[in-house]
Amino acid sequence: MTNEELLQIIEKAGKEKATKLYLSNNQLSSLPPEICQLSNLTELHLSNNQLSSLPSKIWQLSNLMVLDLAHNQLSNLSPEICQLSNLTTIDLRNNQLSSLPPEICQLSDLTMLLLDNNQLSSLPPEISQLSRLVTLLLNNNQLSSLPPEISQLSNLTTLFLENNQLSSLPPEISQLSDLALLFLENNQLSSLPPEIGQLCDLIELNLDKNPLTSPPPEIVEQGTQAILTYLRERLQDSQRQWISKLLIVGEGGVGKTSLLRALRGEKFDTQESTTHGIEIKWLDLSHPSKAGTTMHLKTWDFGGQEIYHATHQFFLTNRSLFLLAWNARLGFEQGKLYYWLDTIKALAPESPILLVATHIDERDADLPLKELRDKYPQIVEHYKISSKISRGVEELRQAIAEAAAKLPLMGEIWPTTQGKRIMSTRPFDYQ
Repeated sequence: MTNEELLQIIEKAGKEKATKLYLSNNQLSSLPPEICQLSNLTELHLSNNQLSSLPSKIWQLSNLMVLDLAHNQLSNLSPEICQLSNLTTIDLRNNQLSSLPPEICQLSDLTMLLLDNNQLSSLPPEISQLSRLVTLLLNNNQLSSLPPEISQLSNLTTLFLENNQLSSLPPEISQLSDLALLFLENNQLSSLPPEIGQLCDLIELNLDKNPLTSPPPEIVEQGTQAILTYLRERLQDSQRQWISKLLIVGEGGVGKTSLLRALRGEKFDTQESTTHGIEIKWLDLSHPSKAGTTMHLKTWDFGGQEIYHATHQFFLTNRSLFLLAWNARLGFEQGKLYYWLDTIKALAPESPILLVATHIDERDADLPLKELRDKYPQIVEHYKISSKISRGVEELRQAIAEAAAKLPLMGEIWPTTQGKRIMSTRPFDYQ
């Protein structure tokens, strides 16, 4: 693409007040300062070019939420990146970065930070400020250690660290209570801190090609659950925990976040924003048959946009309860119920599913329930709700409690240290 063609594209985008601009795969070696005039941009895609630097005026695009700079030739980032205060996703994969400016940690809304295939030798301690970060990719760098402050990334679910030079992990990593994927292949680890056994949401722990002696190789060969069991056995004492997982899925815009707010008894928010990635919170429910016992469900609210579908496979797991939401106003076909049911059936065939029709204040829910149940025996029941006027919410809340009480993880024995750690972050009242 010539500079003249690029300027024409920018001029056209400016006239149309574009919110998204795709300039990937164009062999661009530089960007014109005029790009700063696109003040309405929320997404800027520049991957697979030849950029070695960025114009200083690019940091004036204050509405940017997604910045894609993957597969370029960037060797450094300007501290001025902190001016992009609305960023939720920044993709810097396959560049030549040897360090990060501490100012990047001022991007407090960041949920995805993709830094794999660079030359990073360390992380700034200020990374602890990225409290909303869900995904952090650092594989194929030159990291020899992690700052203990990484433990403060309380919403982190995905941490990729393969192909680095790590010889140890900070015990504080066990405080990442939402961590589901931890990839550590091809490092220099000889042992793991036993506190990692406290990561009760960990789905996959990859330790291949490390000189491990603890856990021993015969344990590592048995997979993630065997490793976690080994580590937990190294911790003393135990306690019964009434904790499990509630996953809510469905297409974007069906009202999943509003539904969870209603179930928690929160006020309906007419300005509720779209969920990007995964939002993790809690829902407390009384046990239906054990008086005085409160169940604590960790709720995983998945962004329904197609861009996020590829990541769902890592998190849709057995021994969980699913809410599959669809918009009654738009119909179950537009809600892609068969797609979501097929996905759950393939990845979590033993998990119960509650179908939830939303927006029934606008239109009644019409659904071929018998046909669906015949094909998908996991379906427990179909519920109709309106988060806006709280119709059907209490009935659904009770159904969730009854289904959650039957989940395999509910009421299991866990190390006492696990209970103390969880209670230190939330005022649980364990019975």
